[in-house]
Amino acid sequence: MSAQETKSKESVGVPPDSFEFGRFHFHLDQNGATLTSGGRLISLSTAEATILHALLERNGEFVTTEDLLKLVSPSPMASENLVHGAVRGLRRTLNDAELIRNERSKGYAFTGRVVRRPQERSHHPTSAAPTPTFRSHVETRQSTGRDAFIVVALMVTAPVVLLPFGLLLFGGNWESLPRQLGFIQALMILVAIGYDFYFAEVRDLSGVDGETRRAHLALQQLRRFWRLLLASWCCLYLTLPFSQWFAPLAGQTPSWQWQAIQIAATFLNNASALMLVLCYLVLNRPTVIRVADREVENVSLRPGLLVILAVGILEAILIALSDRFGSPGASADTLFAFDLLSGVAGGIAMALYISRLDSRLLGTKGLLPIIPIVLYFYVVIQPFYPLINRTFPNRFGLSQHFDLWIIQLAFLLKAVMYIYVTDLFRSGRFFFYVIHARRVYENVETDWSNFKSGRKA
Repeated sequence: MSAQETKSKESVGVPPDSFEFGRFHFHLDQNGATLTSGGRLISLSTAEATILHALLERNGEFVTTEDLLKLVSPSPMASENLVHGAVRGLRRTLNDAELIRNERSKGYAFTGRVVRRPQERSHHPTSAAPTPTFRSHVETRQSTGRDAFIVVALMVTAPVVLLPFGLLLFGGNWESLPRQLGFIQALMILVAIGYDFYFAEVRDLSGVDGETRRAHLALQQLRRFWRLLLASWCCLYLTLPFSQWFAPLAGQTPSWQWQAIQIAATFLNNASALMLVLCYLVLNRPTVIRVADREVENVSLRPGLLVILAVGILEAILIALSDRFGSPGASADTLFAFDLLSGVAGGIAMALYISRLDSRLLGTKGLLPIIPIVLYFYVVIQPFYPLINRTFPNRFGLSQHFDLWIIQLAFLLKAVMYIYVTDLFRSGRFFFYVIHARRVYENVETDWSNFKSGRKA
């Protein structure tokens, strides 16, 4: 039976199959494909499960790389490196490179002893059996529940975030609006932190395979950095009302209390940029490695904290020197310069983080594809951070309340991010991403070398 015949046979609905080889059990049914060893579930990517099934079906026979590639991806632009990378992953998973034999002109063949045990036929024999899919032991929630969570969260968030402007229309004043905005946004962040703790699940990792355990540890890293990001944002927005209380009037010399609040706000904004970079690192490369039979975190929070602390101390020193020896406006210029650099750094960090959220592995249905695009608007307005601190030198020459509208737009976009990231955690999408992305990142240099060699040949 050829690989194409196997595929056509699956399309008309075949009985679920079960393959046993060595200590492994590979089961295929309408829910997907699973590989277990000693009762423990072993993570497989879609390509790995598809290739393993094809090789087990034709045990002892060679299947060409071209046929395997057609099973893995229907795209005419797909590269054979997709097959080679999946086979390398299978060999690592099976811990035996000899089980899958390769000959350049023939392709791949499974060489181990395989026992096939057909199972009972499905209750719907005419329905098409799906392509083997990745199945993690993270509970998968119904897509309707996920969409309902997003819709309800948006419906609740929008009125709350817009509440200050509603209060303004019913007898408030523009001078009190920044304080209201700061307090309400801090409250929204506290709710986001509470939701994150509520949906977090504590799992026993003692019985899972090494790759799954490292993925869970990486997910814990991501969650820790995300919570620190929310905490830094919460503290940042609490400085907004305090800044308004001590803000100098036109022509007055800023008080030391107001300057201290501005330095603290810049430090908190730099801290949030650091957390965004750390979240990006977890999503960009493996940050948990195996050393001496144990998993070790390969990313540290301390160096970054020391850098932003040093920047904050430098800013304080320069402002003190400007007040003592500089011109009357030198300290304000110093504050603005550090605010502007902090805003640009935050924009770059946000762009890096959103670039990873903008991934097909993190969602392709409903509202999810457009949300990262919406969040890129926040990257555009992030350099306006000096307006939040009201240290812009010519702020009095701007359109009336321009800075408040910028702040409110930033709050709305961040509220979307809180909901989106919470849903990615609760649905298991982040875990799914870490599993698949790690395979790509670990093999990219090898695949690049193979690609260059193929082009030269």
